Amino acid sequence: MELTKRQKTIKYFCYCLIILLADLLQNTQGLLPEIFGARCFLLLPVAVILAVGEDFFAGALIGLLSGLLWDLSSATHLGFNCIFLAVVCLFVSVLSSNITRDIFVTNMAFSLVVTILYCFIYWLCFIIIKGVDGGGLTLFSFYIPCGIYTMAASPIAWLLLHPVKLKLNHTSKQLF
Repeated sequence: MELTKRQKTIKYFCYCLIILLADLLQNTQGLLPEIFGARCFLLLPVAVILAVGEDFFAGALIGLLSGLLWDLSSATHLGFNCIFLAVVCLFVSVLSSNITRDIFVTNMAFSLVVTILYCFIYWLCFIIIKGVDGGGLTLFSFYIPCGIYTMAASPIAWLLLHPVKLKLNHTSKQLF
């Protein structure tokens, strides 16, 4: 069923509010607990879950907005999150539109891959290549714990976002 222009406007406005809420939760000190110094990169699974099932243009814009908000609260490396999330959400939306379905397993697989890619690429580009002292150990002391924390939060994000997506798309799909 094709959504009307009014329904699409409401849907994408709600998506923007969800992304803004996830950004506030992630980037405001004390709202999400830090577990042994590991932070949850909540925008990664939220952007991926919202991009699954969308067309490529909407998926890329979801990633672009998520990355832009993340970069606005970042002190350094402006543009990395924006470009990374726009590209991966574009790929996720293309894959989910043409090859896979919007079910729990595919959402978790996409979230897992995106989280691992983000942590490794960020560590490689901004820690190792820049030659930060002790940078090799930060993969094990910070980035892997953050990735595990983010992957653990992904099913919770899906459980919260999936009913909202179904309601906004005016459909009823399989959960698993």
